[in-house]
Amino acid sequence: RSCGEPIAKLADRPEVNAVETPAKAIERIKADIADFKTRHNLDDVVVLSVASTEPPFPTGPEHQSLAVLEPLLTRANNPVLPASSLYAYAALDLGLPYVNFTPCLGATMPALEELALKRGTVIAGKDGKTGETLMKTVLAPMFAHRNWRILSWVGHNIFGNRDGVVLDDPRNKAAKVGHKDAVISSIVGYKPSTLVSIEYIPSMDDWKTAWNHIHFQGFLGTKMILQFIWQGCDSLLAAPLAIDLVRLTLLARSRKETGVLSHLACFFKGPQGCTENDFFKQFTMLEDYVTTCRECE
Repeated sequence: RSCGEPIAKLADRPEVNAVETPAKAIERIKADIADFKTRHNLDDVVVLSVASTEPPFPTGPEHQSLAVLEPLLTRANNPVLPASSLYAYAALDLGLPYVNFTPCLGATMPALEELALKRGTVIAGKDGKTGETLMKTVLAPMFAHRNWRILSWVGHNIFGNRDGVVLDDPRNKAAKVGHKDAVISSIVGYKPSTLVSIEYIPSMDDWKTAWNHIHFQGFLGTKMILQFIWQGCDSLLAAPLAIDLVRLTLLARSRKETGVLSHLACFFKGPQGCTENDFFKQFTMLEDYVTTCRECE
């Protein structure tokens, strides 16, 4: 129910009881993961979420610790966790790495970070940075370093595929827009006038197009404009990042690391465990981590 109506309509398992307790749902998901591992004769599993975007899910005191959250999981008709967090809980409870490539809540809460530490596994997320927002986190540092003040930044996005179907609903769209709109001010240190729009165009299929209009002020207060168009194949932009994230999370766990992997911030729009959104600073964090890994070999 917390997924929003567009995702509910896409469900292909009508036999699943919509009013089951969160605890029962988590056990069902854990069984599915264990069965997947057995059927494919796998040595290990990483749960990487590329599910459709849920509406924003508010967190409260019940999400701050496992001691408070766990008793609430046994109550029926109690949406204490959205679907993305049920999957995150199941993965972490099995001691598996969990990567949130979506803007959904997932494991972004102290209670599930605590569970990751308790089970000796790792978390990374959230919301994969593949296109327009990647460009924002690359360009915004340039404006800051040149002392060009951004007056306004408008981005218009059009795309098709199932992602577009889900984000055509205003409630689901709100979660995506929030991450895309937040990175600029966090990099430049002030809040320009910003607007992000996302529109579903069925004929676009898996191709995303973003047009951005940046109005900025340079020397002697002169106003200037930068515009760019980004067009990319969504799946092909995301796939290599997903592969790298799986490899890096497995590496971290093999090194006995636990909890949130903040050094993976460059992969995400809303990096968990890190407030830095400047892509170059984020990438330096990853390089430093890899250097440390090599030195320890």
